[in-house]
Formats: sequence, C-alpha cells, structure tokens
Amino acid sequence: MKTKHFLTLLFLLGLLTSAFVYNNRSTALADGFQIDTVAENLRVPWQIVFLPDRSILFTEREGRVRIIRNGKLATKPVFDLSDIILRNKSGALGLCLHPEFAKNRLVYLASNYLLQNQMKLKIIRYQLINDTLINPLVILKDIPANQNHTGCRLVFGPDKKLYITTGDADQPIMAQDLKAYNGKILRVNDNGSIPYDNPFVKNDTARKEIWSYGHRNPQGLAFQPGTGLLYESEHGPTGGDEINLIKKGANYGWPGVHHDDKKEGMESPLTQYTPSVGPGETMFYNGDKFPQLRGKLLVACLRGESILNLTIKDSKIIDQQVMLKKQYGRIRSLVTGPDGYIYFSTSMHDPGEGHPRDQHDDMILRIRPSKDSKINSQEIALESPAKQIPENLSAAGIFQQLCASCHGDKLQGTANAKGFTAGKFLYGSDKKSIVATITNGITDKGMPSWNAAISNKDIDKLADYIIARSKK
Repeated sequence: MKTKHFLTLLFLLGLLTSAFVYNNRSTALADGFQIDTVAENLRVPWQIVFLPDRSILFTEREGRVRIIRNGKLATKPVFDLSDIILRNKSGALGLCLHPEFAKNRLVYLASNYLLQNQMKLKIIRYQLINDTLINPLVILKDIPANQNHTGCRLVFGPDKKLYITTGDADQPIMAQDLKAYNGKILRVNDNGSIPYDNPFVKNDTARKEIWSYGHRNPQGLAFQPGTGLLYESEHGPTGGDEINLIKKGANYGWPGVHHDDKKEGMESPLTQYTPSVGPGETMFYNGDKFPQLRGKLLVACLRGESILNLTIKDSKIIDQQVMLKKQYGRIRSLVTGPDGYIYFSTSMHDPGEGHPRDQHDDMILRIRPSKDSKINSQEIALESPAKQIPENLSAAGIFQQLCASCHGDKLQGTANAKGFTAGKFLYGSDKKSIVATITNGITDKGMPSWNAAISNKDIDKLADYIIARSKK
C-alpha cells in the first residue's frame, strides 16, 4: 500500500509540474481563451522555442538569450551578444533548435552587427551546455541588413535543412539580384554547407544558398504537417502584407509587383492585407488542446495586434478569422508548447510603432481553453481593399510613408537613391513624367510602382509636392 500511495503522489506531482500557472497571473476570458502570464518586464522577446525538458528558450532583441525553467524566468541570461547593433528593429532575432537537439544540444541564433559601419546579419550555431551557449560555428555571415528590413526567421524543415529569411535591407532591387542575399529565403545544411539540390547550386552567378527570392521583409516560415509545404508571411511596402506558398527557385516579385499586381514569371500571394497587419511568426497548430484550431495556419500580427487564424485547403486560403484583436498589443512570436497550449510574445518596445502600455511590457503569454471551449473570433474578408493611404492624408504625409526612406525626408537623397534637389530628375522633371514614375515605378532600379497602393488623386498630389519641394 505504501508503494501504491507513493506512486500516486509522484503522478500528481508530475501533473502539477506540467501545468504551471506562471507568475500566478491570468486574465479573464478572451475570445473563449484563458490567458496566463509566463514572463513579463521583457524587451521584445523575438523568438520562443521549447527545450525537451519543457523549459523555454527565447531571444530578447536587445541582445540576450534567456531561459524560463520550472515556470520561472532565470535572472541571468544564457548568453549576451557583445557585438549586437540596436537600431529600430535590429538586434538578436531568430532562434531555433537542431532537429536532433536532444542528442547534440545545437542552437542556431541570428543577430545584427556592424562591419565597416554597415549593418549585417549573421547566423551562428552554438551548443547549449549547462545553460550556456558555447562552441560557436559560423553558418552564414555578412548578409546585408538594415534597421527595419532585416528578416530574420530560422526554421528547420522536414528535410532537416535550415531555412533562413532575409530582408531587402532597404535596397529593393537587390531582392531580384541572385548574386545578393537581400530579400531571400536561404536553405543550408545544418553545418552551413550548400545542399546539392538547391535550385541555383549550378548557377555560377547566383548565391548557392538561395531557395526563393523577390521578398521584401519575410517574418514567418511554417511547414504544413502532412504536405511538407512551406508557407511564409511578409511585410509589404504600405499595406500589401503577404501570405505566400513558397516554391523552390520561385520569384515573389518585390519590388516589381506588390499588393494585387501580377506579372508573368512572378508568384502572387495567397492573400494580401491592406491596411497592413504587420505579420510576424507563423505556425500550423498541431496540438490537442484546441480541436477547432488543429491544422490551421496561425499568424502573429504586429500592427494588427492580433492572431490570424487561416484555413488552408488545396494550397489556398478558404477562410480567415482574427483572434485576440487589440487585446495584448503587438504580437511577434507564436509557438505551440509541448503541453498543447499556444504561447506568444508581445513586441511593444519597438521604436516607432510600439509603445509600452504599462510596467509589465513586454511579455510572454500562454493561451489555454476556457471552460467555454467555443472560440469566438471575428471573421475577416478574403478580399482586402486595394488602397492603404487615407484619402485625407497630406502630400507630405504620403511622401513620408512611400518615398522618404529612400529619397530622404527633405528630398536630399540617401545611400539607396538620389535626391530631387534643384529640380534634377533622372526620368523627366515635368509633372506628366513624375506622375508616370510614381505610377509605374522604375522597378529595374528598385523603385516600386505605387499604383496599387494609392489612388490617382494621391499620385497627382504627391507629384505636385515633389515638384514644389525640389525647387526650394
């Protein structure tokens, strides 16, 4: 009898250990869910992964890798990046585990750094031993980066290859250049070598790591269970955020096409979002706690401050819902835990868009079913409106949204594009020519067409503004 009671006690303790109520804080019902606080007072937890012992490993963009074990956040970081560069959205980014982590303890980490005063991205492989990252191996480095368009999601596929997203680094035309890493999804072996079956492995003028190209700022990658198909989320230029089905060697169009544009030889998104939702990490829910969500593609949304719930059938999105809308702020990372619950991180310490709401931001939160298992979510239309810029926005406001990042906030030019001072225009200085340039773009030079993003009225207004400002 004593043995029986002892085994029963061990079983009950095991149940308690696997069901922590983190920080003893949880919110009331939200869309049919119960929300627990896992950790708080963080700084942009960018990527969350689970270790075999159910501990949580995550990056903070300020340059730390941290661990939550037995429901408690360790004060001391697992790792501090000494060479991190922090500018807007740069820092410590993607994090993933090797598929055989339980045997080899290998961890992959992406971060930004400076090289000759230029921002770069690198992916380093480490071993996690005694809660410390050791034995670094460079997987890839010197990838062009930028404070806003730098990627970078890391995911191992069912083929045990490492997939890496890169942003265009505010150099749009480079997304079309097969000699550059900008605006790509890359695929490498677990030691950084090139897989023999990569699409451009025999192309002497291409980067052999490239799997797909023509991307602007990919933020999410997820392989669909069963099919092995790869889906991606991507930030558009002004709206035009995308969900794509990624195909080997395919061109996804940026900057030649965006929003609802179509062009032969370029892949169109499964859907685009205008106004912007700012899609972050994506995942297919394959747990057992939410039967209604099983097999659905879930997308964390930054600007949209929500989680998209997408139903995919035959490689097409047939239904879309939005969950937790405007309840927890900007959502960046999203993962299914070994307990079958959904974990997500907030991203409110983002310069520009993100503004901390209280002393608890940022946080890692957990979604559990409520007593009422019904999931209440708001349906959203499959077809989004074509225009993003409000009709009443001033010409100066339109210029700041569409043009200033390349041409300078006062038309003075930047490293990526020339200015318009003294009325000097490469493609015609009369209004008709400027309207044509704004409408159609100069895509072979990296300037997008803005016809899909703004109305003809706003194009005309923007042309007048540029002409007037260029003469000052």
